Formats: sequence, C-alpha cells, structure tokens
Amino acid sequence: MAATATWSPQEDAAVIALSGPLDRNSVPALWQERAKWLAGEGDLTLHLADVEKVDSAGVALLIQAQKILKQQRRTLKLQHANRQLRAIVEVSGVADLLNFND
Repeated sequence: MAATATWSPQEDAAVIALSGPLDRNSVPALWQERAKWLAGEGDLTLHLADVEKVDSAGVALLIQAQKILKQQRRTLKLQHANRQLRAIVEVSGVADLLNFND
C-alpha cells in the first residue's frame, strides 16, 4: 500500500493542514485534489507540522502550488516546515520560490 498525504481545512478557511509523507508516493494523489485545497480567495497557509517526510516530489508540489496561487495574485505560506523540507529546499537552490512563515 502506498503512503498517502492527507489534507484537511482548518477553522480558518485559508489554512490547510497536511499530514503524512509528502513524497513521490503520495504527491500524485494530493496533486489530483489540488483544485479542492487550492480553492478560495486570498493567501493560503499550509500547516506542515504533521508532515513526516519530504522528498523532491513534495518540494515540486509546493513550488507548483505557489506558481498556481501567484497566477491568481495569491501567496502560499508554509508554516511549521520540518528540517528535512528546509534542507532539501536550501540544497536545491529554490528557497527564494517558497515562503516559510514561522
């Protein structure tokens, strides 16, 4: 069985909590649901405290989400990102593409 990432809206409609792995096994299903979790108006905050592990596919998903939101004149804010995500972003040289907000 493939690992899955789940998302759930929080009380504030502009905050989505992601949990589980954010990796090559879970990203395709999460990406298919992007219209649901990227919906709305205004900036979107992803709460990442319960994300267990991340790989380059997870980073790519976040960058693509940021791109979509930017086209809508919205911003993606990342809260409580783990050290693994931050390290991959730094090593990959894409830190300027994402907004860590914590």
